This record gives sequence, structure tokens and C-alpha cells, in this order.
Amino acid sequence: MQTIKLVVLESPYAGDVEGNVAYARRCLKDCALRGESAQASHLLLTQVLDDTKPDERALGIALGLAWRQVAHYSVFYTDRGWSNGMRAALDSAILENRPFKLRAFGRVLYPPRVDLPLSVLDEVDAEQATRQKVRAHVAY
Repeated sequence: MQTIKLVVLESPYAGDVEGNVAYARRCLKDCALRGESAQASHLLLTQVLDDTKPDERALGIALGLAWRQVAHYSVFYTDRGWSNGMRAALDSAILENRPFKLRAFGRVLYPPRVDLPLSVLDEVDAEQATRQKVRAHVAY
């Protein structure tokens, strides 16, 4: 039985919201196929909080950040580039020495103008979830 990992999913939201939501759903499925239970606050909380209202956006960000305390690591999906929120999350992970992985369905895009740790190549997760056989025991 594979141990399920709790992860924070980071992908773009603002801009092309429809395209970014579809991409985030694909990322969420990829995490599931890897045996990861991903928290994607930008998918969930934007359904009930208005991202265009500064106070609700700030609340959503704070609620999403709280998950970092229990997550095994963060995963950054980069096919659609790096949003400001993703950059801030990466900077925070590096500063706080929290584990993270960079992923893409194509080629990983590195963030511009950021000091990545020397071990960043170890953080790039190039394996495709579809190549892995995931077996997880689920108890209800």
C-alpha cells in the first residue's frame, strides 16, 4: 500500500481563468494519480470567495497558506508559466526551507529572477504520473 502524501498544488489562476482552471484540474488529477491528496485553494475557495474583492482574496490566500503547515510538500505546475502568487509561494518555500517539486506535462519552466537552491534539479519531478501504477487503500 502506498502512503498518500498531502501536497499544496500551485498553478496559475488569474488572467485566462477558464484555461487556468482547466489546467489546474488536470494538475489535480495528475497529483491524484501519483498518490497525492492535493489542496488547490485557487480551485476550491474561488467558488465561494470573490477573487476580485481584496478582502475576500486576502482571506482565500490566508486559508490556502494554512495548508502548508500540514503538507508534505508543494508542487508547482509550470506549463502555463509563473503567476505572482506562484512566485510568492516559491519564494516562501525557499526562505522557510519547505520542500517543493517543479512539474510540467511538457518542459518545466523555471521562474525568472529567483534564486533557486542548488538542489533544484532534485526538485524537478519529470516522471509522468501515467507511467506509475498507483495503488492506494481507501477506508471509509
